[in-house]
Amino acid sequence: MSVAHRRASSAAADGVFCPRCGRRTDAILLAFNRQLEAHIVRALQTQTPQWKPAQGACPRCVLDAVTLTRQQRRAESMQHELQLPYPVYSRAERALLAMPYRMHAYPQFTGRGVVMAFLDSGFYPHPDLTKPYNRILTHVDATAREPVERPRFRRPALTSWHGLMTLCVAAGNGFLSEGKYRGIAYNARLVLVKTGNRRGRAIHETDIYRALTWALEQQHHFNIRVVNLSVGGDFPSDGTLTKLDDLVEEASARGMTVVCAVGNDNAERVMPPASAPSALTVGGLDDGNSWERGRFRLYPSNYGRGGQNVSKPDVIAPARWVPAPMLPQTWVYNEGQYLWKLLHASDDELEKLLQTRKAENTFKKETLALPLEEIRATLRARMIEQKYIHAHYQHADGTSMAAPLVSAVAAQMLEANPTLTPAQIKSILRETAHPLEQFPRAPQGCGALNAAHAVARALRAPNGALANFPLSPQIHSDSIEFTYYDVKAQRVAAVGEWNGWRTHAHYLYERAPGVWHGVIPRPPRGRYAYKFLVERENQRLWRDDPENLDCIEDGLGGFYSWLNVKP
Repeated sequence: MSVAHRRASSAAADGVFCPRCGRRTDAILLAFNRQLEAHIVRALQTQTPQWKPAQGACPRCVLDAVTLTRQQRRAESMQHELQLPYPVYSRAERALLAMPYRMHAYPQFTGRGVVMAFLDSGFYPHPDLTKPYNRILTHVDATAREPVERPRFRRPALTSWHGLMTLCVAAGNGFLSEGKYRGIAYNARLVLVKTGNRRGRAIHETDIYRALTWALEQQHHFNIRVVNLSVGGDFPSDGTLTKLDDLVEEASARGMTVVCAVGNDNAERVMPPASAPSALTVGGLDDGNSWERGRFRLYPSNYGRGGQNVSKPDVIAPARWVPAPMLPQTWVYNEGQYLWKLLHASDDELEKLLQTRKAENTFKKETLALPLEEIRATLRARMIEQKYIHAHYQHADGTSMAAPLVSAVAAQMLEANPTLTPAQIKSILRETAHPLEQFPRAPQGCGALNAAHAVARALRAPNGALANFPLSPQIHSDSIEFTYYDVKAQRVAAVGEWNGWRTHAHYLYERAPGVWHGVIPRPPRGRYAYKFLVERENQRLWRDDPENLDCIEDGLGGFYSWLNVKP
């Protein structure tokens, strides 16, 4: 873009005023803020009833509304009071938050170009994995003595539930939720290995060994970089390496990051394969359906000493309130869809639906005779009992769900820096984790997974694109230094309260492909909200600083970042 064109664009943007408060702002910022979340719209209209969402609002107005909604949140959950299947802290905010948001995942990386293998009891080719295109490279049945490829696995079976959920927690794209409940590595390609035996539903160490052996044999054919094992062996580790532990060690030595769930018994014991020294072993965190660390609690997962007396787990990750798809064509799925339809029907529609043969076959006569509000309460109670959060999704729990979240971040790290070894990935994840200081150290290992800083460190590891750049932002005595990574960006500007939210005042410059860096004069002492305005070929994005964890909601499903300038 020429200097003349840039100046013309800037001049055109300057003559715009916020329709709510009258402050001078840029038209592009009003456009971003025309799709605000419902509770932010209500907060804005509380003091300015005539304002309409389609008019947009300036960042300062949005921040004021966000601050107001935060002040209305309670310290304790209102889940039971509001009859919801998950915790919330305000009557105005009733959503189960998406995992990338709760974990502050680095948005530029989605596992693209990385192959992940999942070893689990069974799978299903869910639309979150196959639409708009199929990312499943192969499905292998390793339950017999000789694993065999089975491309057709659409018949739903009880054994398919667990694997479907773990797979989509990591790499589903949220297709049936319009992207809301997507995983962090939603562009990764997938190798699925059905693990178990023909004798029964229990999975034994020999079954896991057989499945992992196949993955090792096929590692180079599919270029498998991450292996997720949300399955456990037969007996707790006594410190001696088992045959399965040895195989995990071999897989790690050959370049596969092996991520294992530690188990959910709240007991001081660790079983293979989680006991393998090089395994990236994951315990559980209850994040309370929140990104704020003050609400974090430990999940009752296992811990202890594994092979060679190595302490486990390595890190913890969310193990409660994790969105996951239901297995289609099952009674649970059918019930969930039906209850969702009833609960979201108007009173007139609900009365008609309750007069159908299906309603008569589903509910007792006494229930159908109740007033509508009591029927709705009955529906909500069943939704809570069955963990239904959407017509196609439940929330799931356990370290089986925590492990794929770590696997997904490992895939992000490999996308950011493909030269990373399993040892480097494990070291970075351990070093960047947040310890929960108010809780015992043994069950949490190094602490809660820090998705953003893990990827930031991957970018700064040897051969990383940001190897010579500090974390963003860096505050110096006379300047502020910003770094942003986006290979698709054509222009990036730092926009914040220190410059009156002017979109053309502080540009970053591309120092290398995708590496954007800029320095601004240090503003006076204060706390300033900011974002990056990122321009791609046919797209403008309003992004937070992904490496800055000091942030506040932006009313759009993302964050504003904070710049704290101290004396």
